[in-house]
Parts: sequence; structure tokens; C-alpha cells
Amino acid sequence: MKYSKLQKQAMMLIERLPKKKLKAAIDYMTYLYDKEAWDATHELASDAEIVKSLERAEADEKAGRLKSWADVKRDV
Repeated sequence: MKYSKLQKQAMMLIERLPKKKLKAAIDYMTYLYDKEAWDATHELASDAEIVKSLERAEADEKAGRLKSWADVKRDV
């Protein structure tokens, strides 16, 4: 089924829901949205190469080896 058709069907159903069920639907949609973001975060956190890179970046920040975005823009 096409994305636009799915959206229309979802909107039609949402418009018909009573308030209590609408709240439950919103909670479930929020869960689905947040779960996708957490899955992506977990995937990145499971990559040893990315974890090492983030650790180096944190060390660079603590050591003052990073430039602010304003300084970078000014240098361009």
C-alpha cells in the first residue's frame, strides 16, 4: 500500500476515535517513533569503531582541542 494511502487511512481512523482511545493511539505512536530512535542509537553504540571515535572526541573536548562552530565559521 502506498505511503500516502496509509497516511489517509490513519488520519481517518484517528478522526473517529473517542478521546480516551485517541490518547492511547498517540501513546502507541510515540512509542513506535521513540523505539526507532533508540534502535538506531543502540546500533551505533554497538559499533566498536564508533564508540572509540566518540571516546576520542570526548577526550579532545576535555583537553580543549576542539574549536567552536563560531570560530570555524569565522575562519572560513
